[in-house]
Amino acid sequence: MIRRTLLPLALLLTAACATSPAMNSSSTEQKLQPTDYVLLSSPNQLQTLDPSTSTGVWGLHVNGTMTNRGFYPLGKVEGHGDLCADGKDWLSLSDLKVHKASEGGSPAAPYLLGCASGNGFKPASRDIVTQ
Repeated sequence: MIRRTLLPLALLLTAACATSPAMNSSSTEQKLQPTDYVLLSSPNQLQTLDPSTSTGVWGLHVNGTMTNRGFYPLGKVEGHGDLCADGKDWLSLSDLKVHKASEGGSPAAPYLLGCASGNGFKPASRDIVTQ
């Protein structure tokens, strides 16, 4: 009697495991939804993303979410604004600090290349370096 029920149960469990989605880093990243954003004109401040506003954020910004490792960007730079032609400075997105190339050092991902300008930051492109 036990053998009769054990074989169908084993087949059922095998089929269930084969069809369940695997939990890897890419599926975890896809599940993250942006909850915050960094407005690049004032990159030291984290703003709460409010999906109920119909207009959204106008200026150049990065959507993402705060994690135990700091701000984690999701996607590319969005919004309207000018890009910096020859960006050698960088914005560290994990701690929201602007670093000038003249200070030395090298950036750690995630970061955005561009130009430090006063209190703000102009990106060189819409791409964020994540690795």
